Amino acid sequence: MTASRPALTPSSLTGIAALALVAVAAGCSGSRPAPDADRPGGDRPALAADGTPVVATWTADTLSLAELDTLYADAGEAVGDSGQTPTERRRDFLDRYVDFRLKVLAAREAGYDRDSAYVAEVADYRDQLAGPYFTDRRVLDAVVRDLYDKQAEEVEVSHILLPLDRTASAADSAAAFARAAALRDSIEAGLIPFAAAATRYSVDPSVRQNRGALGYLTGGRTILPFEDVAYDTPVGQIGGPVRTPFGVHLVRVTDRQARRPDIAARHILISPDSLVSPDSARALVASLRERVLAGEDFAALAREYSDDTGSGGRGGDLGTFGRGRMVAPFEQAAFGLQAVGDVSEPVETQFGWHLIQLTELPERPTYDEAYDELRGLAERLPRTAIKRRELGREFFRENGGTYDETVLREAIAALPADSLVEAIREGGFPPAQAERVFATLADSTYRVGRLAPVYRSVRFGEAPEREMLDVARLWLDDRAVDQAVAELERRDPEFARVLRSYADGVLLFRVAEDSVWTPARDDEAGLRAVFDARPGQFRFPERRRVLALRAPQDSLLRAAGALVDAGTAPAEAAAQVGGVRVDTVFVADSTGSSLDAALGLAVGGRTGVVGEQRTRAVYVLDGIEPPRPKTFDEARADLVGRYQDEVEDAWEARLRARYDARTYPDRVAAPPSGGAGPSGADRQ
Repeated sequence: MTASRPALTPSSLTGIAALALVAVAAGCSGSRPAPDADRPGGDRPALAADGTPVVATWTADTLSLAELDTLYADAGEAVGDSGQTPTERRRDFLDRYVDFRLKVLAAREAGYDRDSAYVAEVADYRDQLAGPYFTDRRVLDAVVRDLYDKQAEEVEVSHILLPLDRTASAADSAAAFARAAALRDSIEAGLIPFAAAATRYSVDPSVRQNRGALGYLTGGRTILPFEDVAYDTPVGQIGGPVRTPFGVHLVRVTDRQARRPDIAARHILISPDSLVSPDSARALVASLRERVLAGEDFAALAREYSDDTGSGGRGGDLGTFGRGRMVAPFEQAAFGLQAVGDVSEPVETQFGWHLIQLTELPERPTYDEAYDELRGLAERLPRTAIKRRELGREFFRENGGTYDETVLREAIAALPADSLVEAIREGGFPPAQAERVFATLADSTYRVGRLAPVYRSVRFGEAPEREMLDVARLWLDDRAVDQAVAELERRDPEFARVLRSYADGVLLFRVAEDSVWTPARDDEAGLRAVFDARPGQFRFPERRRVLALRAPQDSLLRAAGALVDAGTAPAEAAAQVGGVRVDTVFVADSTGSSLDAALGLAVGGRTGVVGEQRTRAVYVLDGIEPPRPKTFDEARADLVGRYQDEVEDAWEARLRARYDARTYPDRVAAPPSGGAGPSGADRQ
């Protein structure tokens, strides 16, 4: 192992779960111990409890083929492809994984897992991971899947909104639902058309213009309870009543259709004005359409004729857009185009007459392709926080939580009725009320006084008593989520596996650092022995000796470059100009950096000013260094890596003997049937 121990920080759940396996897949040494297939197996079992062959054994433990396949799949792309066949890669992974398990076992026996720094590091990582893990696995993934499934379809809806305050009593809520149900029954009986009922009864401010019609919606475009009813209601029927923060809704579904993905289009706009009548504008658009159909370039015509100052200069390009982004007539015409290159008939909107050409019609992305975008949407939607609290309430019930709303009501009643909010802000609850327990969960006790700072951060409306009870319940749901997260390791086997992988990875780095990396790095005699045993193996290739003149300002470098061109030595030129530093850099081949500009120079030649990460530079090719052997000091970095490999090989051999470890590579000769990725079919 040639690298120093890297910082271990969470990046993604997949990468975290495979942290230790990545180290295994990447390998920790240059050569591997010989397989143990020919060693006598004694009474070691050939089949594991899961029915698959045992592929490795060591002290008091075994590894089955099914377990190996899971571990190998978890390692994913980290397994790499070093020219081996899939079978060879899986066998090599088996050896590396067994060595990894033995190193972790040795670390635990040596007490590394009891070191206070290790314990604190794993605990800190658990705290960092548990909350996002809980939200991702139990909340976000479900919300994202629901959004993806719904966004395959668009539902056209109309609605009637009846008033119901969010702080309404149970009796008032029941009365509002009864009124909504009665109105629905009247509509379904044919006593009143839906649009007429919407116009007469709905309190939606837009009802006078749309008579309740909301157009097409899809997943994530409206509040979840309304959205669920819309998707669950057949075409031609009325769903609900359903309650949202806005009131009580009746939802009529008038159409549903497959949702087209976002499209890209361009257009030409001709706007009527004092010189161009609407009829003339339409005639011009129609003539432009004929010219496009005859083969003229749409973009060129848009640049010449379009009155849209935003898109005209771009050839009419509108970029990518979805439904609901454009005015209705334009949207209907654009989404009615069937193939890239199709051109619409003239389309009139309040802006004038348009000609539209479809420029891109992508396929609907797969779930994996859409995941990141939908996850971002899900994180912004209120439904995610609601779902998280629902899980908290579920955990609360399942774990015997108690909640006594009467205690809260009495505590609130003890405050001045005409200044509840002010009393909370100024002093909180009276001491006798503050000490009363209103909820319990496991070994946690929640007293009324804990709610005072919560209430101080809330802006209450016209019904503070009811709102205080609601806030307390939401706060308690959040505490239940905290408790569920704290117990995640015990309750979620997958999370426990992820955390265990991380903990084992930390142990691996710690024990390898003490057993291999540091001893090999500091063993001067051992390093010298490796160097002396390989005369001539550590060599420099042919290298270009480049003088890098560096300065923050181009003007300084141009002045120094002019002096070099006039025959002044680079170091002297830098000194004359001032503010220019000269460094010598040896370049053997492409570095993928700005230094590559020096590769094509002749000796004595120079580059112009080039940009580096933090400064500017001019490179001068000072000469060509022929290949030569490295001295001991020059070869030190290579020697440390080579010697570490040897030390690690010897350590692994000792561990295999110590723990009587055996591998059976012949039992992993055939990849699993129907597998994919690293464990897929063996392609020679």
